Amino acid sequence: MSKLIMVDGSPIKYQIWDTAGQEKYHSLAPMYYRGAAAAIIVYDITRAASFQTLKNWVRELQQLGPENIVLAICGNKSDLEEKREVSTAEAKAYADEIQAIFLETSAKLNKNVQDLFVDMSRRLPQPQESTFGDVADLRSGGGGGGGSSGKSEGGGKGGCC
Repeated sequence: MSKLIMVDGSPIKYQIWDTAGQEKYHSLAPMYYRGAAAAIIVYDITRAASFQTLKNWVRELQQLGPENIVLAICGNKSDLEEKREVSTAEAKAYADEIQAIFLETSAKLNKNVQDLFVDMSRRLPQPQESTFGDVADLRSGGGGGGGSSGKSEGGGKGGCC
């Protein structure tokens, strides 16, 4: 899917691929994040096991992904507070440790989803002159599900996420 947002007056188009953390797509993941400028790794706050899986995805991105990839850790289902298994403090501490953006969201209520993309957009590299003389905007972002990725375009060529 794609998502167009305005950040500080500039349009950024995200192209998002979501593996939903499914093991059958794991072997395809390098195609998604090769050349990515950003990745959002999502876990379910009501399932501690999903937070452990998130750490595996982060490790893989750090080892095999682009050198300066912007990472965002996203705790989804914040509307299910009464079923929480992963504390906000634990997830925030991990995000701080790996210098990632951290937000908890509710896709169901559309809570903090836009904020996540805006925060990530502000951390992305600014457009640079390409070797072909046009402006290459490498600001990019990815989508959730543990190992999802995407690509964005903001006025020029987009980098793959």
